[in-house]
Amino acid sequence: MGPAMAPRVLVIDDSPMTVQLISGALTQAGLQVENASDLATLDQRLDAGAFDLVLVDVNMPEMYGDDVVEFLRVQRKVTAKLLLYSDISEAELAEKAKAAGADGYITKSSGLEGAVEAILSALNDGASKPAATKVQKVLVVDDSDAVTRLLQAELVAKGHAVQTATSADAATKIILNKKTRPDVVLLDIQMPGVNGEEFCRFIKTNSLFKGIQVILCSGQEEAELQRVMKSAGADGYIRKDSLIAKELLELLDEA
Repeated sequence: MGPAMAPRVLVIDDSPMTVQLISGALTQAGLQVENASDLATLDQRLDAGAFDLVLVDVNMPEMYGDDVVEFLRVQRKVTAKLLLYSDISEAELAEKAKAAGADGYITKSSGLEGAVEAILSALNDGASKPAATKVQKVLVVDDSDAVTRLLQAELVAKGHAVQTATSADAATKIILNKKTRPDVVLLDIQMPGVNGEEFCRFIKTNSLFKGIQVILCSGQEEAELQRVMKSAGADGYIRKDSLIAKELLELLDEA
């Protein structure tokens, strides 16, 4: 008999940054991860194969997470464990999970480690209780003030502690200090002086920084981002245009 297949997890969330972070953490934990940000992609993922667990964000522009849970259970007959995932208050989240028939919920304020722990527990038939709150420390390294503000605002809104740096030199000082060392680095590629590819390689080849995840965040073409990710050992990437498009949609919704 061959080795057992790793459990398959589907992450449904409209935030590219959240999807990248949680998918990377779950992949490192040995799970197979797919994602969907809209109904069309969700249907495609479900048609392609069964999942063991589905993690559903509550507040999305096109759909609400509790409605998605009901859709998965009633219309698509999904038998996977269904967990709501959100930064709304725990009391409201628990009520939504119960009303929708979800198997449990996870608060985004529990951080990546807390979310992974809760998901692994649910996959092992453990109770999917919310994990203890753990703020994720994120360092945004980008010489663009506009991009830095956008990333910082979204991350702070999700309950994370955020530091920023406009160069690799400034970021190095933050990383070398154990008290300020981040869990995750969101890293631009094109910066003056030491570029993102060189800085990522510096982080990933230094044993002191073994626990730091590096997510590239750049306007480069996808093929170039994939090349840099493989060459420098990054844990993933996000294209800046997806972040800017998300912000524009939110502004239009508020208008």
